[in-house]
Amino acid sequence: MFEKAGLEARRTLLLLILVLSHTAVFAAVALLAVLNGPAFQVEIFRDYANRIFEGSVLYADFLYEYPPLSLFILLLPRLFTSEPVGYAVLFGAEMLVFDIIILFLLSRIGTKPLLLYGVGILLFWRLPYIRHDLVPVAAATAGAVLLLRGRTLWAAVLWGVGGALKLYPMVAVPALAFGTSLRQTLWRWSVAGTVFAAGILWGIVAFGPEALHFLNYHSDRPAMIESLPSNILLLLPGAEVVHSFGSFNTVGPLGGPIAGFFETFQIAATLLALAVVWYQGRRRDPRATAVRGAAAATFAFAVFGKVLSPHFLFWPLPLVALAAATGGLRFPRATWALYFAAILATTAINEQYWTIAENLPYFTAMLTARNLLLLPLFVLLLLPPHEQQKDRGHAPAGDEGVG
Repeated sequence: MFEKAGLEARRTLLLLILVLSHTAVFAAVALLAVLNGPAFQVEIFRDYANRIFEGSVLYADFLYEYPPLSLFILLLPRLFTSEPVGYAVLFGAEMLVFDIIILFLLSRIGTKPLLLYGVGILLFWRLPYIRHDLVPVAAATAGAVLLLRGRTLWAAVLWGVGGALKLYPMVAVPALAFGTSLRQTLWRWSVAGTVFAAGILWGIVAFGPEALHFLNYHSDRPAMIESLPSNILLLLPGAEVVHSFGSFNTVGPLGGPIAGFFETFQIAATLLALAVVWYQGRRRDPRATAVRGAAAATFAFAVFGKVLSPHFLFWPLPLVALAAATGGLRFPRATWALYFAAILATTAINEQYWTIAENLPYFTAMLTARNLLLLPLFVLLLLPPHEQQKDRGHAPAGDEGVG
């Protein structure tokens, strides 16, 4: 009993330290907004919110690349202020709240996922507090934690909500089939699909069929400059950087075929991740296997498409942390070394975005180094884990050690 109390005390202390650390980063981001003005990403969100308050119709009157449910994330700070700095600070505070929710959820599993996620987000520096992705990340994390606790239908609900917010959590839904019957699988998938559909259909009622625009928004765009296909193009002759779809993108003689290949490869890699994890986990705890499958699928979906923004890398972060806590990584130290190195490289790239215009070869070198970390990282996520978790009927507490 005393040992358990000691573990709980250490976990609570770690949670407090990480909450304070993340709050300090947010405070620094807020101070930068006061001194230097808001980040351009937050200004884009404020502009969306202002247009809605002015009476414009979402999708019909202006382009909006996200699902309709995500609009509420951007509108909440605007309810209190339209002033740029005030909006930026409130928006960052909103993201901090969801960040703390994720920390708390992971702490219920153990110190290991709490520490891994907590450190990983710190390495992203200001990025989590100037994007709105921590909200769907929180939904995906809550779903995974509930799944480990045996609340499978609630996991389906949360992943459906996350999908309605930013689509990507839906790639985890197939993992709900792991270790269960066809009837249960269809029920779980139906729940997730119904919640997702409800989160989209209300937008069609409110804004018309244009609310489905987010599904094909990226279909005609070139390869985003941080993506793997863009990286390949930048290493080939004839590459050109253009600004379109609200970002820098790369075009060239082979731009269309290479971007098209990665659109297909993104789906293939996601399905491969799910299939490999399912095959390896047939005799293991199905809940832990499902979370590992969700982590690998989310990672593949995030990094192998023609669109890869820096914040995509924290989509799989809490899921991979949970996979580590449940013994789902074959080489956890190597996996996290590569992941943290990729995050640091991504942060460096994001903070030196000016090099696209002023020193493209330098930017390309940084991008190549970062992307060379992602490929072996994906392989490590797919390696079969050790058999120590075999046939366990409950989720590990996450305090047993990295392995």
